[in-house]
Amino acid sequence: MNRLNFFLVGFAHCGSSVLYETLSQHPNLVLPSSEDSEYFWFNKAPFHLCSEGGIEEWKNVIGTEAYEKEFQNAAAGAIRGTSVAWSLYSAKALEAIKEANPAAKIILMLCPPVTWMRAWHHHLLRDAHEDQVDFGEALSLESERVEGKSLPRQNSSAKSLCYREAARFSEQVSAYFEAFGRENVFVGLQEDCEKNPTEFMQQIFYFLEVEAGVKIEVKETKEPEILKGTHHFDLMMKRVAGRLPGGEKWKQIFAKSVQPKYREVADKIFAPMSNQSINSILEEELLEEFEPEVAKLGELLGRDLSHWNEPRFPRSDEDDHHHHHH
Repeated sequence: MNRLNFFLVGFAHCGSSVLYETLSQHPNLVLPSSEDSEYFWFNKAPFHLCSEGGIEEWKNVIGTEAYEKEFQNAAAGAIRGTSVAWSLYSAKALEAIKEANPAAKIILMLCPPVTWMRAWHHHLLRDAHEDQVDFGEALSLESERVEGKSLPRQNSSAKSLCYREAARFSEQVSAYFEAFGRENVFVGLQEDCEKNPTEFMQQIFYFLEVEAGVKIEVKETKEPEILKGTHHFDLMMKRVAGRLPGGEKWKQIFAKSVQPKYREVADKIFAPMSNQSINSILEEELLEEFEPEVAKLGELLGRDLSHWNEPRFPRSDEDDHHHHHH
């Protein structure tokens, strides 16, 4: 295999997409990508690097040969990288990466665990892999789901629904430090990237041993969209329409005539499904629960992360109701 030099290993929703796009702009770095935003991820995560966990195969390049094609136009001395977005749930990913290149450089992106859990819940709702709209409910089902109960129809991977387990970042970080050597693992914090993108990118270029003064443009992280109350129904309609003969035509008709009226009515009836807010009591509880984890991470990275223990979410409506009663 034309050796992959570095792997962007995670964690989803900690700014790794922005990083991927930014790295792609460097003339000496080659990362598979697609102009088509629908397929942007498609070429990114090679399926064979985390083959278990029921990851949707249609979203990923399958097999080493298909993956090597992604690099066929790379210049001879180029440094090749890829993203293993699902490595978080995959016990095999670390081994597979080690096998692909024992001397690989690893980039990990992190954000506060509680923030991450909420963002991940929102993401799974968006793709209909989660059917518990209430974040607290979803958390309380973890133990059942490990046993294969209360799973959403769509989701083939119970592991991705174990929010707490997945958010114990320190275990993953230690595992990568151990497997690849600390000097070969770059741990970036999303907040550093947002605060000073140019400096952050220079550190990464330095780590990857490529020219650090290259001018690049770091895109803003997209604000996650508010999911409408009918989101799963809409998603299903879209998938169904796409499969019908002449599906595109149907989509257009639906969009022009039916959709605006339907939207107007639907938005009045249904509360938004997810707007990334969190119940303040739940947030306080989770922050307390994850305080030891945050401390562990801080120790591993030699940084004070205690500000991660502060509440940071927009409050949800339920909280307002609580206040009126007091």
